[in-house]
Amino acid sequence: MNKSIFRKSAMVGMIALLFSNVIYGQYDSDYIPLKSSGDLPEEFLKTARALSQEDLKTIGYGTDRIAKEQFIISSNYYLRDLLLSGDVLINDALGNYVNKVADELLKNDPELRKQIHVYVTKSPDVNAHAFDKGFIFINAGLLAQLENEAQLAYVLSHEITHVVKKHSVNQYLENIKLDRGTSNYETGSYEARNIAKYRFSKDNESEADVEGLVRIKGSGYSIKALNGAFDVLQYSYLPFELVEFKKSFFEDEFLILPDTFYLKKTSEIKSNDDYDDSKSTHPNIRKRRGAVEADLIVADESSRKKYIVSEEEFKKVREIARFESCRLYLIDRDYINAIYAAYILLEKYPENVYLKKIVAKSLYNIAISKSGGSRYKSKYLSSDANNARLSSKSYSIPDFEKIEGASQRVYYLLDNLDSKELNTIALSYTYKAYKKNPNDLVLSILSDSLFSEMVNSNQLYLNDFAKSSKAQLLAMDTAKVVVAIVDSTIEESKYSKIKKQQQKFEIQTEENFTKYAFVGLLQDPEFVKRYTKAARGLTRKEEVKKDNLTYKERKKIEDQLAKQNKDKYTLLGVEKVLFLEPFYMNVKTIGGNNVVNYFVSEEKQVKLGEIQKKCADKLKLQYEMIGTKNMTTSDMDRYNLNSILNDWLTERFNHGDNSDELIVGTDETNKLIEKYGTKFLAWSGIYNEKSRSSHNTYFFILFNLETGEVMKYETRYTKSKDNTDLITSFVYNSLMHVSKNPK
Repeated sequence: MNKSIFRKSAMVGMIALLFSNVIYGQYDSDYIPLKSSGDLPEEFLKTARALSQEDLKTIGYGTDRIAKEQFIISSNYYLRDLLLSGDVLINDALGNYVNKVADELLKNDPELRKQIHVYVTKSPDVNAHAFDKGFIFINAGLLAQLENEAQLAYVLSHEITHVVKKHSVNQYLENIKLDRGTSNYETGSYEARNIAKYRFSKDNESEADVEGLVRIKGSGYSIKALNGAFDVLQYSYLPFELVEFKKSFFEDEFLILPDTFYLKKTSEIKSNDDYDDSKSTHPNIRKRRGAVEADLIVADESSRKKYIVSEEEFKKVREIARFESCRLYLIDRDYINAIYAAYILLEKYPENVYLKKIVAKSLYNIAISKSGGSRYKSKYLSSDANNARLSSKSYSIPDFEKIEGASQRVYYLLDNLDSKELNTIALSYTYKAYKKNPNDLVLSILSDSLFSEMVNSNQLYLNDFAKSSKAQLLAMDTAKVVVAIVDSTIEESKYSKIKKQQQKFEIQTEENFTKYAFVGLLQDPEFVKRYTKAARGLTRKEEVKKDNLTYKERKKIEDQLAKQNKDKYTLLGVEKVLFLEPFYMNVKTIGGNNVVNYFVSEEKQVKLGEIQKKCADKLKLQYEMIGTKNMTTSDMDRYNLNSILNDWLTERFNHGDNSDELIVGTDETNKLIEKYGTKFLAWSGIYNEKSRSSHNTYFFILFNLETGEVMKYETRYTKSKDNTDLITSFVYNSLMHVSKNPK
């Protein structure tokens, strides 16, 4: 190599290293979750009705016209809901990069490129999907797992084929024929026709694999690298990296976990690529790989590349997707995956406070679940609440024996820790993270909550913990008692020696690791002060012993309690609320099947919102309407606001009613509380079903965004038409009990 070539090579390497440091260095201390930015795309602004009416003009006439109409309307409403859900990222780093790869793939087909809209969705699932209308969605979880840009290009090629071949509508029409027994594909028994639906779907997927490969061959991307794409799919159930988990992650000089909590050998990864796919929409991995294996061999592989857009940008995007996945696991209550994902990234960024908060929040929620907390069990709920939407969904740690690979040790550890042990570890980890980041409000609040949990749920107080380590205690003269003075020398009695030996034996054989967990932290005055404050704040209500009371005395107590609960239930005294766009669904039963009338549902939803406003005005209840109706290209703030609330609500419903778990989105909602001057979020809706008669199910929920508590929940069921007077009475009654000035 001559000197000039050497210098150029060294310079390129140095630039790559510097760029890599820029990418990874920005996450050394923190990470800010992705948000959409810029202008809202035009395709987000059209109503589902307008989209449907455009498409209906193109379907022509024929025996399947009615079925096509149903598909077009339902898919457009589903697409519209997805686009405005907040789960779709706009003008973000991930989406911008993915679109560059799409540009490269379709650079020779500009007309098709105009029809394709590619977005990244906030989901940790390793998946992608497409709409016939040209929308392709790539999950952040898939980006977190991919190995190179060529694999991403193949995923996009696969989804583009679904769009071009109109696989969704074809599947829908074929399913109808199969249900009717008029399909050429299968006309046998009910079971045989259902199997045929899966077979038809698998045929579509195989076609997308083959045609996708054809498109890749027409590009400059590596063909050899594509085989790894099937590996990504086969092992998608595993974390994005396999890193040995060490229990030292939760330990310090004094908090030492016994070896019994450490799984000596983890299970082998046993993924089978030839699984039974008879009732699957996709062929198994072996079949998919085998169908294209011969075509993966090309003569000019040396001229092809794993990266065409940018290797550095790919790695940056994958890293962001991994950070995002940590938060998305939390929202899905997949706490152990959240901990392990953060653990992997903390190996690279040991001081990243975002990752430490992921671990702290996950530990907190698992600890709360183990202790059986139920802070969110609202005293304002109506009697039927627990049988409705907010039914209890207690979290339980998945069976560690069913977990494969390195993460199994995390499942094993957290499953075997009891409530007190887990609370101790969670407090130790969170408080130490807080001390390194004393201005972080979330870590501070979490620490206080864990102090409270130690006292209220686990009855652990400061005097339950040793102030000296085992080694220090063993070195001390711990049994210095009565001594005899003989000839001016101090001599221990045999009894003091016996007691000293007994105490040393007890210390040496002590199995309760929590006793010594806070030796270091107890030297911190703030730790002691906050723990003491939590202990002093403990209040224990004396239970009334009814056994010794007369019937009248018992009845009087019960009546007083009932009156207190009724007053709290009926008069909430709220001055201002945030109104979410109400829910409305009009369903008609046809031939035993429920068919949604989307156009009527949309009209009635608007009407319900108008009624809600009028009732609030009459009650002088202040409100802000939060939603995505009538947005313009400049309404990105509204879009992001809706995204925050939808994330919060999704997680809140995942927790169920009887839950004391922390809601991740509370960090963001606190900003909304400050901005709008209220912590109350109201959501109402109607499910209207028409068969022989009309049935209405009305619901109203009032949340406290600050705590996650359900302040009011009610449902009403009637057999009548959903006329304006009926709906107004429902809404007015709900808001009357919320308002500060009920009439």
